[in-house]
Amino acid sequence: MNLQLLDFDCSEDAEGVVCWDALAQPAPQHNTALLQEVAQVLRWAHGFDHAGPGPLENGAHWDFDLQVTLLSVGGKPQVATPRFVPSTGQLSLWPEPVDTQSLSLSLTLSGTPGFVQAFRTQFEQA
Repeated sequence: MNLQLLDFDCSEDAEGVVCWDALAQPAPQHNTALLQEVAQVLRWAHGFDHAGPGPLENGAHWDFDLQVTLLSVGGKPQVATPRFVPSTGQLSLWPEPVDTQSLSLSLTLSGTPGFVQAFRTQFEQA
């Protein structure tokens, strides 16, 4: 499955934990597509491990961090709170962006070796 708006950079630590970091700041007309792509990744991750995300050092298989800032031309950046609902697979932001606001989005995923291999296969990541 190819991702169009999320481009991940990969790093690995000495224990084999892999982190993927993606940054995106598309034009406002691509906000919906970007949020749908993030939701697609999170739906897949929750489907891989129904226990959900959590600290890897506490035995979880994966975790994530999602940060979103709303940007306006000539305005002050505003932090938006993302909310992902695993049961519906829906991602929302509060406050919601208006049509003229672009998003600055950062998504970090980390995982154990089994999660890593499945993610690489699913999303064709190196």
